Amino acid sequence: MNNKIEMKMKKNQLTMLVLFATMLGFTACSDDDKVSISTVGITTTVDTTIEGLQLTGGTYTFENVNTSVKTDITYPAQSIELADGLYNVTFIGKGTYSQNGTPVEVDVQGVQQNVAVSGGSYKLELKVHVLNTGDPDFVIAEIFIPGTYNEAGKQYNGDQYIRIYNNSDKVLYADGLIFMESQFQTTQKYQSVDPDIMDEAIAVGSVVAVPGSGTDYPVQPGESFILCDNAINHKEANPNSIDLSKANFEWYIESKQDVDNPAVPNLDVYYCYSKTIWVLNKQGNRAYAIGRLPKSMTKEKYISDYAYNYTYIMQNGTASKPQSKYKFLNEWVIDAVNVGASNEWQWNVTSTGLDMGHTYIGMNNTVAENIGKCVMRKAAYKDGDREVLQDTNNSTVDFTPAATPSLFNK
Repeated sequence: MNNKIEMKMKKNQLTMLVLFATMLGFTACSDDDKVSISTVGITTTVDTTIEGLQLTGGTYTFENVNTSVKTDITYPAQSIELADGLYNVTFIGKGTYSQNGTPVEVDVQGVQQNVAVSGGSYKLELKVHVLNTGDPDFVIAEIFIPGTYNEAGKQYNGDQYIRIYNNSDKVLYADGLIFMESQFQTTQKYQSVDPDIMDEAIAVGSVVAVPGSGTDYPVQPGESFILCDNAINHKEANPNSIDLSKANFEWYIESKQDVDNPAVPNLDVYYCYSKTIWVLNKQGNRAYAIGRLPKSMTKEKYISDYAYNYTYIMQNGTASKPQSKYKFLNEWVIDAVNVGASNEWQWNVTSTGLDMGHTYIGMNNTVAENIGKCVMRKAAYKDGDREVLQDTNNSTVDFTPAATPSLFNK
């Protein structure tokens, strides 16, 4: 009887030891996995020329880049507690100012990307911008750059196009309108760029302009015009492609490798990094913009006065050789769109005052995934028979990614 009691006691003691060890294990894991918390102090300023504008409300959204978890906080909060990590911060709100004694309300948005929160505290200085303060104008409606495959399954070149839309209710003239491709890639961020001109201008690798004397190319309200690579019927050589023979303009580099359709006006090439053919980046990892030079600015003056000489340091610490491209001032920009592979996007290569978001052709940075797709601006509403396209200076919400190009339906 005593032996049985002794065995039972030993068994109970063993069970208790196992449970105790297990509890210690859980406690140890819990301590190891403890998340560090930092206090983020928030300072918000409005980048505007509107005198007396005051923020009246809005919401900050902190999105953890690694987990996609979003945390909202309402303005005018001055701080928030967040788990340490990398965040994209967005503010969407309202502001008011007085005009001739009458209060005027405006929409305000801002974004700061790749905010590294750690060390117990972080001071966030967020710059926000007023939206749509100018008159409606041209917008980039569609960007088709990956091209197509031919019947042999190989990449086919020459059928890229950009569709530009008159988003106003009056006739606009395309004459002199500038189209540009950014020099920097949205999927390759540098440690630093010297000088950093992003708050002043877009660093551009190619700049072309619509020809004309000022009233040669009218565009009706709600109508589009097409800029393209080669203005030919590509279906004749590749049934998988499209007919661009009726495009309005083509970009042509005077070389033996490029193709010119004399029946379609050529864009005026101010600058292009290529001396043979200009192919828009097929991975879809750059920004595109349209704008106008000041009336007194000639092509020659732009070329002589707006070179951009810079160096950069890559993420691995490697320093570049001196680089020379061109810059296009933000104040001249009408519309800008940052395009970057959804899974590999790293930064916007324009000021957030021009575009606080980004859109994508493919989820990954590959031509194969992008083939036959475009980004297309959404319609906001109809004014009679005229579609008004959405333009909030936020490509994330303004564009449908990975869309079917409109010219494939014709």
